[in-house]
Amino acid sequence: MKALKVKVLKNAPLSLRTYVMELSAPDIAHSVKPGQFVMLKVSHTNDPIGRRAFAVGDVKGDNLYIFYDIVGRGTYLLSSLPEGSHIELFGPLGKRTFQLSGDKHLLIGGGIGIAGLTLLGKELRKEGKKVFFVYGGRGKEHLGLKSWLKEENFEHVIFTEDGSEGRKGLVTEAVKEFDRSWTVSACGPKGMLKALKNLVEPSRLYLSLESRMACGWGVCLGCVVKGTQGNYLRVCYEGPVFRADEVCL
Repeated sequence: MKALKVKVLKNAPLSLRTYVMELSAPDIAHSVKPGQFVMLKVSHTNDPIGRRAFAVGDVKGDNLYIFYDIVGRGTYLLSSLPEGSHIELFGPLGKRTFQLSGDKHLLIGGGIGIAGLTLLGKELRKEGKKVFFVYGGRGKEHLGLKSWLKEENFEHVIFTEDGSEGRKGLVTEAVKEFDRSWTVSACGPKGMLKALKNLVEPSRLYLSLESRMACGWGVCLGCVVKGTQGNYLRVCYEGPVFRADEVCL
């Protein structure tokens, strides 16, 4: 992991709430693994304090792509950074990444959680694996990455809770249509991940957990989750990807 000041090549909306940021990061771009994340300092001042964690959504050459929703002051400030400016980056972070073995992979993303799976999808496809995305949100306004799925030509199905796009319902309903030969990887709201634990055998279910992080490398203990063995695990350090039977949700 490295602390860098990198150039913002692009920072543009994909939808009303979802943005894509392209960063020139030749020092780390070729070492990033699916499931890893970076910490970005969203302001040149100390307001807000600290960095924010973002999954690396894609890598092309020397450049990293970060997909994010505007949900608070930090991401609002991030969205205002102009092309050509610079931002402080720390990463790549996360010791536990996704499972690449197996021939068939079902990737389930809830809302902006799909940004934790996009790089995984590309890596699996590069290795000749079969990949299918299930993408859902409360409504069509929460589907900012549907254009990315189409542009990258991934097989996928869309769910919305209100029925405004794709199938009406929850993404968890899709697992019933895939047999036990599929490895399932998921990232999204805690409720979605808990539901998947009840539907999929833990030996083939991998969860990328989202958590508020202050440091990103296991020192502050701000992102701990309870493990199934009575232990506590740091999402940023022991994770962010865990097999389903390792964590309590």
